[in-house]
Amino acid sequence: MYSFKLVFEGSGESLVRFGDSMMQLGDIGTEFKYETNHIRVWDLILSPGQCSDWHRHESLYVFIVTRPGTLKTEYEDGSTSTNQFELGEVVQGQKGALHRVTNVGDEIYSNSIVEIKKHAG
Repeated sequence: MYSFKLVFEGSGESLVRFGDSMMQLGDIGTEFKYETNHIRVWDLILSPGQCSDWHRHESLYVFIVTRPGTLKTEYEDGSTSTNQFELGEVVQGQKGALHRVTNVGDEIYSNSIVEIKKHAG
């Protein structure tokens, strides 16, 4: 079971306590693509067996599957889920989620992540 505790957050970086060690959270995708005042776009491309960084989604977001496959998601409380994603599927994620994903399929998996930035108004 994982045990995370946020110990520092600032300048877009977060440190969490993972058991007895410290861990810096990573990016939500493997490649930053685009940003406006309203959205931020990332690609996530994972080879079979490859994991994303542990990361937190600070904004509302959706992802669009660009290469189908199966992902295992590990959550901060130690729970996991495994989901099959189809080409073109659009999934709404949970703001504040702290997790990492692993491609448990036999082919490259990819999606595009669109974060919806909080706007004044």
